[in-house]
Parts: sequence; C-alpha cells; structure tokens
Amino acid sequence: MDHVNERLVRLKHLLGIVEEEQDGLLSTALQAVEDQVLNYLGREELPPELERALLLMTASYWKGAALGGGAAAGPVASVKRGDVSTSFAVSGGAAAGAGTFELADGGAFFGWRETLNGYRKLRK
Repeated sequence: MDHVNERLVRLKHLLGIVEEEQDGLLSTALQAVEDQVLNYLGREELPPELERALLLMTASYWKGAALGGGAAAGPVASVKRGDVSTSFAVSGGAAAGAGTFELADGGAFFGWRETLNGYRKLRK
C-alpha cells in the first residue's frame, strides 16, 4: 500500500467511514490540509513526525466544514440543566468551516499552530 492510500485508510478509520464513496473528497481534503501545512512550514515535504497531526487536522477540518454531508456544529445555542440537554447552532457547507482553516493572519487552524511552529523553516 502506498503512502497516500495508507493516509486515506487511517483518516477513514479516524472518521469512522467504511464505504468508499467519499474517498475522492477525503483525498482532496487531505491534500488541501497538507498543502496548507507545507506552505505554513515553508517545506517541500511533511516531516514524518507530523503524519499523525496531519490526519487529526484533516479529520477536524472534515468535521468542522461538514464535508461528509452532515451539518457542522456551531456555537452553543441553548443549554438545559435538568436532564442535561445541549444544542448547537448549525451552519452547513464547506464555507462555514473554511474560516477556521487558516494558518496565516492569526487564524487558529484548530489550535495546531503551536504544534507546527517547531517545524517551520525560515524563508529567504
């Protein structure tokens, strides 16, 4: 199994996806996250130590952007204490999660900036 397919299998496992109908979209999400990370790091290749982080970032992006067809959970809309009930505001579509997918200009990128900073290279 090649490196790309191994990543896809591991990502599907993380997301609990068993069917193959979303493989193309999953592969595109993986590549998009990797491209953004490599651009942020100033590198041509992903350091092996960041393989797991890449998969976790992609899974977070997948869920946050509701790419699998589900609705992305937004901020908490209401909380009920008796019998514990919490509901979230819903925002659908990839554009809803796209704002959280920024490394540059102060974007949080799901809080991964600190993990990635140790692997950044200075650009000339």
